[in-house]
Amino acid sequence: MKTYLKLAAPMALAAALAPVPAAAAWRLVDQGETRKVARSTLVVTAPEEWNRATERPSSRSEVWTQDGIALSELTFYAKIKDGETLFKRRQGKRNPLPEFDKDMLPTDLVEWYEDTANIVLGGSLFEIVEVTPATLAGYPGVHLRYSYTGGDNVARLGEARVAIIDEKLYLISFEAPRLHYFDRYIAGVRAMMDNARFK
Repeated sequence: MKTYLKLAAPMALAAALAPVPAAAAWRLVDQGETRKVARSTLVVTAPEEWNRATERPSSRSEVWTQDGIALSELTFYAKIKDGETLFKRRQGKRNPLPEFDKDMLPTDLVEWYEDTANIVLGGSLFEIVEVTPATLAGYPGVHLRYSYTGGDNVARLGEARVAIIDEKLYLISFEAPRLHYFDRYIAGVRAMMDNARFK
């Protein structure tokens, strides 16, 4: 049963700086359910059942999974403001995270996301492998595909849809092991990205 899953492993990218507590409960998101995400008015519809963490990595994000975070991680970020970072600042002055700039161009967003991931993953080989123009909730943005191998030596693939909307950053990302899990869920994730809207 998918309801109330417990974390079996640490989150891959998002938890590196803002972990979901190990004892966090999970709530079922039913197939076909439409809901607002990340405490915003951004709405997505689940094409199949997902599990939603009841505790958030940050006030501007929300995490869903199918099989546990180590095997499928869908994260929604909303209303990231000018001058803010994607995750909580934990490196301090020694290795600061790049700040979001409301005037970024699509190419800047890709570089910003890559720089953020490289700092968070520290030492893992993170690579953007494809970038295409895309929309999020009807607003112009970019869709990027990336790969990396983390500290657990598992090769992962990920995709993210990102756009600046009303001078704030909105981002949906999904990542999973390259073998089996990524291909199993990516079509449904892309459908959620394509059909996201504001309510």
